[in-house]
Amino acid sequence: MSTINVLIAVDGASLASQVSDGSISEGSANSPTNLGSYGSSNVFISMIAPNSFVCNSTQGQSELQISANGGDTIEWAITTFDNNFDQTAYLYAGAFNPATAINTPLSFACGQAYAYLALGNPPSSSNPTKFINQVSTVSGTILQIGVTIQYTLSFVLVDNSNGNIIGHFMWDPFIVVN
Repeated sequence: MSTINVLIAVDGASLASQVSDGSISEGSANSPTNLGSYGSSNVFISMIAPNSFVCNSTQGQSELQISANGGDTIEWAITTFDNNFDQTAYLYAGAFNPATAINTPLSFACGQAYAYLALGNPPSSSNPTKFINQVSTVSGTILQIGVTIQYTLSFVLVDNSNGNIIGHFMWDPFIVVN
């Protein structure tokens, strides 16, 4: 049984701009704006996972298809392309079809971990500085084998300058269970 880490990157600046100009709806917690699929959601979302778990050449796309086995745990983490500098994204919900294929409710975790970065210009490669990093993940364990799970993940996008919610959004990738 493996843990498959999936990193989601969101174009927060583009979403914020399009909500601001009315191009897309801000949605709500109970009715997030659907970003579409494939080409339309690729504009806003990029997902990556270790190459050994990716199928159908979908690495980096919003419709990432990962290959998993029964008992594997999928762990999703989300950030914006600017590393949550101007906007912060966080996952708050997910739905799965078939619903019996993964444990629900999902496990939402938020914690702190020590990390190290180099300071200076240019950064020092020999003297990293310790800092506390906030880590937020969502995970679920595969319960059913021999299925393709289509799922939706929903996230909130927050404006870091004032703490206001920009919008609620969702899209729908896949898990192929062996």
